[in-house]
Amino acid sequence: MGMYTLQEGSLFLLLNGFLFTFFLLAYIVLLNDYADIHVDTLKRKMFPDAVSPKTIPDGILPKKQVLVVGICSAILCVLVSIWLDIYLQKVYAVLFAILCIVVFAFYSLPPVKLNYRGGGEFLEMMGVGVLLPYFHFSLYVGFLFPTALMFLLSLTGVLSLTSAIASGLSDEESDREGGKTTLVTLLGNDMAKQIIFFIFTLSYFFFLLFFITQSEWNHWVFVSVFILFYLYEWKKIQVLTPKARTNAFEEQRVYKDHIHYLIWFVFFSFSVYALIRFLVEYFGRVC
Repeated sequence: MGMYTLQEGSLFLLLNGFLFTFFLLAYIVLLNDYADIHVDTLKRKMFPDAVSPKTIPDGILPKKQVLVVGICSAILCVLVSIWLDIYLQKVYAVLFAILCIVVFAFYSLPPVKLNYRGGGEFLEMMGVGVLLPYFHFSLYVGFLFPTALMFLLSLTGVLSLTSAIASGLSDEESDREGGKTTLVTLLGNDMAKQIIFFIFTLSYFFFLLFFITQSEWNHWVFVSVFILFYLYEWKKIQVLTPKARTNAFEEQRVYKDHIHYLIWFVFFSFSVYALIRFLVEYFGRVC
């Protein structure tokens, strides 16, 4: 979207944006593992053979190494953003990097630890679904808000919320036992899945509205492929919903996989279509 809006590509921004994302994700995943030692250990004791590997309780990595590499990843994230700012001769990349780091600190680290107080899913929605995509966009064109981008960020945000909610399904009983408050522990397995399905159903009609109102994105091939895949995954999620019961870990895994397939497809399809349009128009001008 950034390339398409600016009508100019940049391999430097693309590669450094990737590095920023890589270090940010390493920071998030590792320090989240460090912050969740108690709950992960409890879950391993409750379900010795039924859950995915737990980084520290299962001895995959030592606690100190997880902490040190997580902190180093945050520092590298800031360093990449400083390098981007030197290239762009602006300061917003550093501010954005610090904002992303602080959002996660609120998510999982003391003293706030919103992930333990019922706000983790909404912070994940903002971080993954809004801040990170918009960071990449801003590298190209700064703080602009085209209508199409605002619409897509709002939808990728709420779709990321469904992923965050679904992630709590397999941790329902251990989270409740460990004193961790999530939407699943608050509302229960069935209500959480109903919210997920409602968001996907509503977002489908919003995408149709987007295609109707945004004529520049309304190419029949793109729209047809998008709608068919969306409906296919929507139906799969509907079929899998009643099977993903509490402690049905394998069924929950398959259910979450299809939620992620749908979300990834939304991000990926719009990115590819924007890139194709940019390349066609760019080489049209050059030739």
